[in-house]
Amino acid sequence: MSLAPIASVDLGSFRYATHAANVTVSLGLLPAVSSFRVRLPAGTPVDAKPGDPAVLRMDGGEGEETVLTGTVHAVRRLLDGTVVTGVDASAALAALRSGSTFERMSAADVIQSLSAEAGVDVQASVDLRLAAYVAGQQRTAAEHVAYLAGLGGAIAFTTGDGALSVIPRPDEAEVALLYGREIREYRETDREPGPMRAAIGAGPAGTPDAPDALKHTLTGLPGDAPEAGPDAVRQGVGLLRTPGAATRATEALTKAAAAESVRFRASCFLLPALRPGTVIQVQELPSPLTGGPWLIERVVHRLDRNSGGRTVLEGTTASPPSEGLLGALAGAIGGLL
Repeated sequence: MSLAPIASVDLGSFRYATHAANVTVSLGLLPAVSSFRVRLPAGTPVDAKPGDPAVLRMDGGEGEETVLTGTVHAVRRLLDGTVVTGVDASAALAALRSGSTFERMSAADVIQSLSAEAGVDVQASVDLRLAAYVAGQQRTAAEHVAYLAGLGGAIAFTTGDGALSVIPRPDEAEVALLYGREIREYRETDREPGPMRAAIGAGPAGTPDAPDALKHTLTGLPGDAPEAGPDAVRQGVGLLRTPGAATRATEALTKAAAAESVRFRASCFLLPALRPGTVIQVQELPSPLTGGPWLIERVVHRLDRNSGGRTVLEGTTASPPSEGLLGALAGAIGGLL
C-alpha cells in the first residue's frame, strides 16, 4: 500500500509511472465531458499523438484505481515540459451529431444505438418505451443520452474502463466518509424548490406499439396534467405517446428538480475511487448539517508532487422529499401501471 498519493499514465505505447507530478482529472455526469490533464517534466520523451490510447491511474494510499480510459486529445509542448490532455468515451458522444430516427424502440435501445454509432461500449437501463425518437443534430449524442436518461429517471456517466453506464437514479449510500478523517471542507446549500415539471405528451395511443402511436392530438396527455402556472411548468415532450410514459417522465423531471434544490460540496484527500453516479453519506458532522445521502455529479481529482492530492466533490441530494407533488405523482403512476 502506498502512503503518498501517486499517479501513472499510459500515453500511446509508453507508461509514465513516476513522471506525472501534476495531474488534474475532471469527471461529470453526461452531457459533461470527462478528461484529465497531466504535466510531464522537460526532457521526458513524449511520442503520443491525438487519438492514441490513454489510461490514467491514481493511488491515494488505499490502492490503485483506473480513473479514466480513453484517448489522447491534445499534446502541448512547452519549454519546461509537456502537457497532455486525455478524454474518455464522453468526448466521442459529445462530438457526434447523429441525425438518426428511431421507431418503436425503448430509450435504452436508442442509447445503445447512439453509443454504437460513436464507438462506445454501453450498459443502459432506462424504463421508458418510445413510439419514435428523432436524434436531431441540434443536440450531441451525449445530450440525447442525458435527455433520454433524465426522462426515464436515470443518470448517465462513464466508468473508469471507458464504457458508458446508464442506471436508474440511485438513492442509497454506497460509501461512507467521515468528517475529521477523509473530509477536510464541507458545505450544504438549501434553496426553495422550483415548480413541478409536467411532461406533456401527444397522441391517442394506449401503447407505443399501437397503429395510431404517431398520430397527433389537439390535447396533451395525460388528461389530468396540472395547468400551467407558478406551481407547474408544462414541458412539451412530443415523443411521449402514452399517459403512463408522460406521468413517469413528470415524476422523473420533478424529482430531479427537487434534488437540485439541495446541493453539497466537499473536499477530501485524494480518493480516486469516487466517481459521478456514486452515492455517499458523510458521517459525524456537527448539527445542523445532514451529511446526505448525496449523489455525486462532478468530481475533480488533483495531484501535485509538492502539495499532495485532493478530491473535490459536488452533487445533489439522493433522497429528495417524497411528500407533496412527488407523493401525488407516485400515486398517479401506481394507478397507471
